[in-house]
Amino acid sequence: MHRHGSLNHIYRLVWSHVLNAWVAVAETSRGRGKGARRKLAAAAAAMAALALGGPACAGPAGGQVVAGTATISQSGTTTTIQQTSQQATLNWASFNVGSKETVNFVQPSASALAVNRILDHNGSQILGRLNANGQVYLINPNGILFGRTAQVNVGALVASTLDVDNASLGGNKHVFSGNGAGSVVNDGAIRAADGGYVALISAKISNSGTIAAHAGNVLLGAGSEVTLDLGGPVRLQVTQGAIDTLIENGGAIRADGGQVYLTAKAAGQLASSVINNTGVIEAHTLATGEKGQIVLLGDMHKGSVHVAGVLDASAPQGGDGGFVETSANRVDIGTARVSTAAPRGKTGTWLIDPNDFTVAASGGNMTGADVADALASNNFSIMTTSMGTTGGNGDIHVNDAINWSANKLTLTAERNININANLNATGTASLAYQYGQATADGAGSAYRVSPGVAVNIPNASAFTWQKGSAGRVNNLLLGNGKVRFGDGVENSFTSDGLLKTPFYFDNTTAGRDGWFQLTLRRPFEFAVAAGGNGSNAWNNDGQVLISDGRPGGPDGMGTGSSYATALSNRSLNIAGYQEGMGSIVTTGTLNFSSLN
Repeated sequence: MHRHGSLNHIYRLVWSHVLNAWVAVAETSRGRGKGARRKLAAAAAAMAALALGGPACAGPAGGQVVAGTATISQSGTTTTIQQTSQQATLNWASFNVGSKETVNFVQPSASALAVNRILDHNGSQILGRLNANGQVYLINPNGILFGRTAQVNVGALVASTLDVDNASLGGNKHVFSGNGAGSVVNDGAIRAADGGYVALISAKISNSGTIAAHAGNVLLGAGSEVTLDLGGPVRLQVTQGAIDTLIENGGAIRADGGQVYLTAKAAGQLASSVINNTGVIEAHTLATGEKGQIVLLGDMHKGSVHVAGVLDASAPQGGDGGFVETSANRVDIGTARVSTAAPRGKTGTWLIDPNDFTVAASGGNMTGADVADALASNNFSIMTTSMGTTGGNGDIHVNDAINWSANKLTLTAERNININANLNATGTASLAYQYGQATADGAGSAYRVSPGVAVNIPNASAFTWQKGSAGRVNNLLLGNGKVRFGDGVENSFTSDGLLKTPFYFDNTTAGRDGWFQLTLRRPFEFAVAAGGNGSNAWNNDGQVLISDGRPGGPDGMGTGSSYATALSNRSLNIAGYQEGMGSIVTTGTLNFSSLN
């Protein structure tokens, strides 16, 4: 049934956090009870109910051009701002767009800018159409709501409760500051032109609608001072926090081939900062190769990021996967799907950068199964930064087993990495430890593997380690006394899992004091013999023979083919390997089994 304003409707009063005032809504509209979930969208829903069930609000009123050149005209339900200068500044007594209203900014170019300051004591309601071929800034310290019926199509848009510094408009870095009590809420549809941007700036921001900027940028910044940098790639930085900043996305944000950037900063030690995503954020790689980037960056001292919903920077049309970062003092992963997968290219990376990070079956930041799920679609990097005030040390704790068969798991800790549960990398999977990153040499830091814990890798090249931020990235090196495999810098194994040519230490021969390669006519190979008679273990070329005791082969010692499956499905347990040079140690019986 068509809904319209009527005296037969019954209304009640609710408090609007966007308008910072009491507003009338339909009697059937749900309020925010004392125990209800804290969410800015509730205020937006109340205002949308008012717009749809009550009298439609009118268009902008009391417009005055205070800088630049422009004219304002109104015809019926359409307001047109004809701008002839590259920049224009307008003051408005009020700026609302009813559901049947249209506002058009006609500007001289896509880079032209119209700054609109709204002097109303109430927030602005954008419920109809807002069109522009250039950049439009809407500034109202009492809040801005894009309702469910809003249709915004612009070259670029800023909606802010912070005022912009006029002097900064002359350059590329536009500075917004203030302590407006309102919020910026989007329940409608906002679209920027290809390569354009949408920036929502306030202490509290909520999106439950849709925001799109193809090959462009969607930027949400929560604080009391924010810099929008338009020089080159568009960037947004919160330079000063606000009390209890909050960004919530339960809607859809899309910037294929571009960037989606959500950042919030708290003011003072008693304040908090929250970024909560339960919606869908997409930044796919374009068919032409431009990768997407998604960043949820909370306050590194007092902030938290809650990751749920979908973060998708994959490459479904070809090319390489993009980049996803979810960082704050504390990062919690809920039921989330994060992907930088690239079926026809290189998989991208998902980075988590908290204070401390714990992988645990319960009570941690992620479970081992969640990490494994992340590795199915991403190279996954956990990086700790000990900047917080919650007693963290920049450590990583793995207390729940992780099993993965593709992509790279990188553990980067400012201090220590503690492995207390099995890590099992198979197939094309790989592992990297980077620890002691708070200092150049990493002094006092280490990675530790608890007794009885296994760290399995499919081959030696699937593991690297680095101590200190200036330390060398090291491969898996093996040595026993006066003999080492490889030159001591390169990996001791080939990609097939065979030991490389050995080097020997010589400080007795005249003119020698160091490591020297054994002279062999063929590459040194390492294999396992079983069932043979122990003779001819080495041939003249320095090759270890494989024998299972069966007749055949060029030397009559057998083919060794019965162990081919076990060797091709090999696994190296590096749990006991530590800094420097490891050793090959055999104890007890050597058992083979297929690792299927």
